[in-house]
Amino acid sequence: MNLQGNRQRCVWVLGGMGLLLVLLLALIIYPWWVKMQFYTQAVNQASDHIQRYQRLLDSAPEQRKALKNLHQQLRQGKFFIGASNPELAAAELQKRVKTIVTEAQGKLVSTQKVDTEEEGPTREIKVKVRMKGDVDALSRVLHKLESQLPIVNINNVSIRSRRIIKGRRRNRVEGYELDVSFELVGYMLTGGGK
Repeated sequence: MNLQGNRQRCVWVLGGMGLLLVLLLALIIYPWWVKMQFYTQAVNQASDHIQRYQRLLDSAPEQRKALKNLHQQLRQGKFFIGASNPELAAAELQKRVKTIVTEAQGKLVSTQKVDTEEEGPTREIKVKVRMKGDVDALSRVLHKLESQLPIVNINNVSIRSRRIIKGRRRNRVEGYELDVSFELVGYMLTGGGK
């Protein structure tokens, strides 16, 4: 009996020690395995980033060439005012406004160049415009200014309406006249015209 009890006890002790050994190995190996998975994933991600950056570096000459072509297209596409200095550019804008306002049957009251600072490869050319006319004339002027080349922006629009009466009592015509002021902003390349 004693031999069988010792045997059973020995099996239990060996089983417990084996279980303890497996548990101890699991406590050591599992965190190590998790860390290795984390580092493997980080290495794969870094490798992917390096490959992406390498593709970007490889495409850099093509991108530079495309950018150079875009600059040439901008210069040739008449998107900028083709004057050699800011004064001539402002005069070109003023002439353009005068023509458009006259064609739209409005009345140009005044145009005035506004000084701006030179920044980067382009220079902003501003002209303050004051005109009178009806709603149709104003809409035609604004449409023509913004839809033609070179590209211009219209800022700070101020519209005041004034009631007008024309004629005597029998032939009296009542209506409204708009007094409009706005800033017209165009751009010229600082290296001169085209």
